[in-house]
Parts: sequence; C-alpha cells; structure tokens
Amino acid sequence: MIPGVGALITRRHRVFFFSLVPTSKRDKNKTVLTVLEISASIAQITAPALSKQRVEQKQSFGPMGKVGPMRQVNLEEQGGSALAGVIETLYSEHGYFLSLLDALEQEAEKLQPGRVPDYHLLLDIVDYLTHYPDQYHHPREDLLFAKMLSVDKSFKPDLRRLEREHKTLRTYNDKLFTELRRVVAGRPVDGPELLRNLQRYLSGYRQHIEFESKKIFPRANGELGSAELKQLDIKTRYIDDPLFGGRLENRFRRLGRSVRADLSSLSADVVSRQMATIETAVESMSGVMEKVRSLQEGRSRVNKKPLSTPSWQARMMNACTRITMKPMMRFGSLDSLRKVTATLDEQSEKTMPEDINAKLVSGPGYDGEWIRIGRTRPRKVILYFPGGGFILRMPVQHRGFVAKICRAAKAKALLVHYRLAPESPFPGALEDCLAAYHDLLAQGIAPADITIAGDSAGGGLVMSTLLALRDEGTPMPRNAMVLSPLADLTHSGKSRKFNKRKDPVLSAVRTSGLKDLYIGEAVASDRFVSPVFSDFDDLPPMLGIVGSTEILLDDTVMAAQRAREAKVPFYLEIWDEMPHVFSIFPVLPESQVAIDRMGEFIRCSKLDPLPERYGSH
Repeated sequence: MIPGVGALITRRHRVFFFSLVPTSKRDKNKTVLTVLEISASIAQITAPALSKQRVEQKQSFGPMGKVGPMRQVNLEEQGGSALAGVIETLYSEHGYFLSLLDALEQEAEKLQPGRVPDYHLLLDIVDYLTHYPDQYHHPREDLLFAKMLSVDKSFKPDLRRLEREHKTLRTYNDKLFTELRRVVAGRPVDGPELLRNLQRYLSGYRQHIEFESKKIFPRANGELGSAELKQLDIKTRYIDDPLFGGRLENRFRRLGRSVRADLSSLSADVVSRQMATIETAVESMSGVMEKVRSLQEGRSRVNKKPLSTPSWQARMMNACTRITMKPMMRFGSLDSLRKVTATLDEQSEKTMPEDINAKLVSGPGYDGEWIRIGRTRPRKVILYFPGGGFILRMPVQHRGFVAKICRAAKAKALLVHYRLAPESPFPGALEDCLAAYHDLLAQGIAPADITIAGDSAGGGLVMSTLLALRDEGTPMPRNAMVLSPLADLTHSGKSRKFNKRKDPVLSAVRTSGLKDLYIGEAVASDRFVSPVFSDFDDLPPMLGIVGSTEILLDDTVMAAQRAREAKVPFYLEIWDEMPHVFSIFPVLPESQVAIDRMGEFIRCSKLDPLPERYGSH
C-alpha cells in the first residue's frame, strides 16, 4: 500500500489532487514534486470527464432491485492497490452522486414563474439517491468507518458527525421524495417551498461528500494497512450499480436514458469553464513545483533503487483514469469527445520540450508536420502515425511525445495528420499514410533510413501501410514500431473480454463501435482494416509495446504471431499493468524507460530482452 495517498474532488468541477506522505525525509522533495506533476497531468487529461464517473463493478442487479448471486472482489484483478478496492469505489460513487446533484440543480432552477421542470426526472434522481446509497453505499462506508475506529479512537468525533449528516440527508430525501410523488400524481405543491427544500438538500449533500472525500477517505487510505484494506475488499461484495453499471434496472430506465443523453452532450461552454478551473490549478502548482526543483538541485544523494513495475505513479494513474477517462470514452458522443480532446490538447503545450522545432507541411496527398529536437542524424526519419481511434486528433500531445522519441533515436520525424472518420472512412487514412511514405522516398530519403511507427489506431495503420507497400513492390523501411496497436476490428481477441474491467482507459463498448465509423463500405476482416489477418511475409523487423491489462493486448500478440510465422523479427514487450500507450504520459517512470528502448530499436533494429521487473517479452 502507498502510505498517505489521498484525493479530493472539488465541489463543482471534481478535479483529483493527490497528496502523499513520504516514507523518509530524504525523499520528501522528490516525492512532492512527482505528486504535483501527476496531479497536474491527470487534471489536464481527465477533468472534463469527472462528471461522468463509472466504476467497473463485479455483479448485476436482479429484477426490481433484488440482489442476485454475488461474487467476491478478485484482488488480483484489482491490482492489489488500495485505490483499486473499496476506497476507489466510494470515490467513484461520490462522482455519480455529484453528477446527479448537478442535474437536480439544473432542473430545480426551472422552479420559477413561467418555467416547468421535469418533475419525473427530479423524482427519479431523488429515488436513486435514496435507494442506492442507503442500501449499498452507506453500508460499505460503515465497514470502512468501523475498521478506522478500531485502529484510531480519535476518529470517533468525525464518525458522530458522519452519522448525524447521514440521518439529516435521509430526512431530506424522504421529504423530497414525498413532495415529488405528490406533484407527479397531479396534486398541488408549494413551488417556493419545494425549491428551498431542494437547495437545502443540494447544499447539505455536497458538503457531506466534500467532507468525506477531502478528510475521511484520505485518512482511511493513510491509516489502514494493506492487510486491513484487503480484508475490507473481501468483506465488501461489489454489485452492479442500478443506474451507472452495466445493467440498467427497470425502475431507473427513464433516468438512465436522460443521464446517458447528458453524458453525450458536453458543450463547449462547459468544457471551457472546466478547463479554466484546471488552468488556474495547474498555474498555482507551478510555483510550488519550481521551489521543489530548486531544493532538489541541492541534494547530494540520489536514490538509485531500481524501478519496479507497476510504479506507484502508474497505479495511481490507473486508478484515476479508470474512473474518469474510461467513462468519457464509453459514453461521450463523437462531437463531445472531439471538443474535449481539442481543449485538452491545448493544455499539452505546458509540457512541450523547450527545444522542439515543429513545422507544418502539406505534402502531395497528405498533411503533417516535421519535428526536430536536439542533434539528429543527417537523414534518419521516423514516419509517425498518431492514435485516436481513427476519429480523434491530439496533435500537440503527439508532437511532444514524438519529439522525445526523436531525441532518444537522434532522428527527425514526420508526424502525419491523416484524414479522420467518419468524414473520411477507410481507406482515407491509409492512403494518406502511403502518400507520406512515398513523399519521403521522392525527397531522396533512403528506405533504410526510415522507421514507421504509430500508436493505437496509428499502430494498426503502420501494419496496413507495410502490407500495402509490400504488395505494390515498394522498398520497405528499415524497421517499424507499434504501440498498443488497434489492428483487429473484428474484435476477436480474447483480451477484449478478460481485460474489459482491468483496462483503465479504453472501453470495449467504444472500440467496438469504431468499426461502424471507420470501415465504411469495407468489411472488418479486410486485411488492410484488420492487418493481423494477413501474412507478414517480407516485412521489416518490428517492435510491439503493450500493457498487460489492455483490451488491445491480443492485437499486439496476434501481430507478433503473424510475424514469427513469417520469420520476421518481432520484439514483443508486454508491460505489467501499464495503461494504453503508457509511454505518452511523461509522469510515469516507465515512460522514459520505454522511450529509451524505442530509440535503441530505431537505431539498431534489435533489442535486449525486456527486464523481468517491467513485464514479459
């Protein structure tokens, strides 16, 4: 367990900020710096999704709220991390409640002369906030609080406060539920009084959540040992949320449709307000980070302990992205996803290397940009295809990431901005990638000086491009590199099933829907759509990097199998519990290790085996 890990969710925007108590004074400055950097990075990446939280849980509801057979939590699946157990679940459920409170407030504002709120929606929200917390959330909290009291008697005053607040909120719930049922039944109700009761309820509920999230849960995570938390995990049986879970209970079906519609319509105005809050938070932390850096520079001793995977930074990021990014990836509409990613991409400018040189280019049949950083080999080029599920683009983030690969490989890069689906379905993106490669050859760059690389959807395009080049008889590049590639749009890989709960970033539902947006009139099994179904004869040496808990794990494994069947060198690296394209996250220690290995492969076309502490090969 990580001692002292905690988080708060701000009242309105619910941005996660982590704190950590160092295990020794010597590591204090380094620890504080790393935590601040993680906080800033996660805030930049995930903030707009925090109102749409959903934790992947273990069981389903029976009809009309009756609980069916339940399974115990598999601690191995939870990664053995405290944040991946009962505490993470409580945080996530708070996210659900805050989202519904926001919706409740929006409808309550319509209790004005000349306006009519959706009383059915108000009733459904209050029904859920009465039904689910009392039956499942609060009993789960009670187990945690009882354990805290057994190890720390000073917790008793806080416990008494929590009990009083639970009782008060239950009274508010019952009163509102009765009033709203009267309205729905067609009986008169005092509108101003109802509004006052709603406002009192909203204020009390939010203050209660803030108190638990800021003070109680971090305290529990810091004071309880790993054995105690595991014991709680075993005692706590996870059931599927009747509204936000995988199976929607009948009584909340109408509310579920409303919630999902709301999650699919994130306006640009909301995004801008959220990002303004994030920018302020990041800026406020920057001064502290500079002070810590200055303190670090004066340190005479360096911690040379070898890195083990997953690092605590990775476990923390996994816990955060699982309850933030993943719900957004599942529920967000295409328009909302593009608005969010565009806004977030602008924030990546803050972490851009200072000496990067980027120049936009419009070549014959494609658009892209040249990226240079530091010293490079005269003609060495990385042709990079970015990810984004064929539908999204984050050029700034990829610019910084590709620049780091360039530094490690001492090369320059051409980052291709291929056309996106559904506006330009298959084979639009593939045609752009081929055009970029042919343009490099036309510029006099030798195939032996070219490396083709890509991540996620871009990784799948790397394989498709190689197959197309081989079929047309074009000279092959020196080598190729695929990072968590999306290379099987038939979704036949078993990892999509056994990793769908473990993957902290990608949603199996969202990736399954990509084929309808991308393939157009083609079929999913087409070898240029799903290149893992083609032979890999005569392809160049390849490096494949993927996380062990990704739903796309088998895409990389199948590619490695095809390569080995064709006697093509394929260096497969499966990193333990790393998120999707983990090397793009600069706060992860594993990221720089992976980038250094990428640079070595680009230069030499071969690699030493991946150290066992990171994963398997």
